[in-house]
Amino acid sequence: MTTEDDHHTQESCRIETAAPLDDERFSLKNSDRFDKLVIVAVAVIIIVGSVLIVSNPGRDGRASGNGGVARPGVVIVSPELDNKLKVVETLLSGGNPGEARELIDSLIEDYPYDGRPYMLRGDLYVRAQQPVSAMLEYRRGVDLNPDFLDKKAELFRGKQVRNILEEARRAIVGGLEKTPGDPKLKEQRETYYYMLRRVAGSCG
Repeated sequence: MTTEDDHHTQESCRIETAAPLDDERFSLKNSDRFDKLVIVAVAVIIIVGSVLIVSNPGRDGRASGNGGVARPGVVIVSPELDNKLKVVETLLSGGNPGEARELIDSLIEDYPYDGRPYMLRGDLYVRAQQPVSAMLEYRRGVDLNPDFLDKKAELFRGKQVRNILEEARRAIVGGLEKTPGDPKLKEQRETYYYMLRRVAGSCG
């Protein structure tokens, strides 16, 4: 004979067996189109975010020497920029450094993450016989685009950079002999060592 308590116990057991329905409710098979789109979107965001974190460590990119931060290599695809770069090269070759500097400065302002204008400003300092200043500009260009030190790359400038590093070293050593405690010269010496490491670690 079934008592009232047994009846309640049976009902309680039947209620508990309804739990597996919750799993079915959240299965992909039983999801509607909107749910599936949300799942796909979240997966894409996670994948893209992971790729960005791996390829661009740090807040602004990979770490550079002296505690600075360099953005990933960028070469802007722009016919207008290419034409202006050629104009700068023509001005430098024609001995018109004033106009060349103005155009270089404007290019750096408009395209701050392309290393080519910095390299041209380095060339400007080379022609002005200022190897340390040229080294500093080459460093900015190389940090933005390591292809300048890659012998296999079209932008390779490794030989010229090495020559300027030697000239810069002589200028820095000479300055430190006169003023050993000069903080600016010490910082420039650190940049020289940093560039030496970049050149040694490159394919050039």
